[in-house]
Amino acid sequence: MVRPIIVFLILTILVGPGVDAVSAGEIGRYKDFIQFKQLVPGVDFFASNRQAVVPFEKPVAEAVTKLRQLLGDNLPKGAIFICSTLKQKDSIYEPQVLKMGYGWSLTVITPEMRTQEMLARIKSQMGNEIPAEILERVKSRMPEMAAQAEKQMVNSTVQQVAYAVLQTSLAKNLQYRSSRLDDMGKSPLPDWLDIGIAAYASGINQNLSFLQQNMDQTFPIEDVITMSRPFVASSIDQASGGGSFMGRQGGGAEGSSNNLGPPQGGMPAGMMMGGMSGRGQGGFGPGTGQRGGGQKVLSKDEQDRILFDGQSATFFLYLLEKVGIEKVKELIRYTLEGNESRDFIARQDVLGPDFERIESDWSNWVKAQKAQATFGPLPEAAKSKP
Repeated sequence: MVRPIIVFLILTILVGPGVDAVSAGEIGRYKDFIQFKQLVPGVDFFASNRQAVVPFEKPVAEAVTKLRQLLGDNLPKGAIFICSTLKQKDSIYEPQVLKMGYGWSLTVITPEMRTQEMLARIKSQMGNEIPAEILERVKSRMPEMAAQAEKQMVNSTVQQVAYAVLQTSLAKNLQYRSSRLDDMGKSPLPDWLDIGIAAYASGINQNLSFLQQNMDQTFPIEDVITMSRPFVASSIDQASGGGSFMGRQGGGAEGSSNNLGPPQGGMPAGMMMGGMSGRGQGGFGPGTGQRGGGQKVLSKDEQDRILFDGQSATFFLYLLEKVGIEKVKELIRYTLEGNESRDFIARQDVLGPDFERIESDWSNWVKAQKAQATFGPLPEAAKSKP
């Protein structure tokens, strides 16, 4: 009897609190992971070790708190798998995860695994041996690259959490697919609200800097709150949607999850913020540096989506600041009942029917925001509004 207790205490010390190290029914299916419970309410982590989870805890906890603030406490439980090896990634089968009682799941690929994959590709291209100078160059840049990649990975994951919760808590009759997180049609809310809520919950508005530089090319706000998110072809959609750290292709505006992920859309990784040559003309510039020195030029579809996403996120945050969180919660309930968000916003006790005035005020508000800013707890002024 004493020996099992000692073994249990040793395991507790080694892996820390919140770990279900012997969950035979669940971990048996994922023996290459350790399950970490209760680190974030409503979210379980699966990872090789406790250290791999640490960067996610606070951002995910803050996002869940904000989502509960807007949607209520009864949110679907989720699972986040942090993969450090290809074997771990290949072992995840989403339908099986959902049968374990989770409403949603996400798969995150660590920078270390990405580095392993990159070196393996280089090795295969170089005849099974990496030249010493290339290997040295990669190793010398690893610390810098790893820090930035970890930040991007976490940002991507937090935004994905917001979209996963929105889809599974509001569209319970639809089967969850992590590969469809960038499909706004999977949520019953208007597209701009999905994007705005995700920006607020994650604290990330990835298109703010870009939007500020192209305010003369934006859609009318009255259109943004009534239209669908601009469609892009599948290859472009991958560039502006899913995340490579989430096991998919990715994109994002500067200062965001860039090539790593949010379905909120954005510029391909490395894209410099240039002036727009005119919506519909096919070119922000300058673009991404391509192999051989070429520049990527954004299509009209990409331009429209970036602007729509940026406008949606900023207008939601603007509305939240102006009318307070209780009115925003009322707006969410109103639209879930099948009503138009425009009608709610036009009420005298919200922003009123003068959309030209609203747009002018919103535009000035956007220009005053700090680029690359994240949005933390609700301002006290907004909290106190009726």
